Amino acid sequence: MGNLSWASACLAHLYRSLCNTSARVVKEIDGAMFIVQFWAWEHLSWIAPKVDPDKEWGPDHPLRHEAYGCRWLGERTCDNLGAHKLEYRRRLDRLWEAELKFNPYPERIVAHHVHKFPLHPGQWCTRVPLICHHIVEWHLPDRCLRQFGREQCLPLEVPESQRGYHGKDGRQGSTNWPEEYVELIALWNVRQDQDIVTGSDVGRMGYHDPYMETYRRQSVRYMTPEGAAN
Repeated sequence: MGNLSWASACLAHLYRSLCNTSARVVKEIDGAMFIVQFWAWEHLSWIAPKVDPDKEWGPDHPLRHEAYGCRWLGERTCDNLGAHKLEYRRRLDRLWEAELKFNPYPERIVAHHVHKFPLHPGQWCTRVPLICHHIVEWHLPDRCLRQFGREQCLPLEVPESQRGYHGKDGRQGSTNWPEEYVELIALWNVRQDQDIVTGSDVGRMGYHDPYMETYRRQSVRYMTPEGAAN
């Protein structure tokens, strides 16, 4: 059991849960939602509770090199947060770039954890299928490169032959999933050879950047209350 990638299985389950819950008729969600919560607290400072000052990570803190989720194990208060979910929706609809922390991990923490990736230290930038029994969800870091401190390029499309797995929900009877997903498992086994190589570090992206122009064509921006109502 120790040879299995439990983190990847957990992430696959979480991605599937988030996707299923995006449907209007769905009212509940399962999966490791604490991961989403930690992500929001680390990237959106206005949505995070206050941490006990004694738990703040200074250079001598014993957990200064560990995952940032550890800091939320201590005392925290929520008196600085809004009381209604609509308040959060409005803030997210009107989010400024400066309010989103793209790259939470400094190089010193990443370097400290490289030894935990024995096959290849850059696996977090790999386009690879994440598999958990019947669940197959693609790990596509090229769609969120800003989180890795890189320039956001136009994402690559998932090949048509590799789509269609999202409809698998475990109700297919006694399916032999290792046999069913033999091609996907083969891609997973060579994941260290499929790293994303893209642009250099970037600050604020230009208005006419190809990605930003594509974003504006395909998204609805809530610039005013009237625009949000439409």
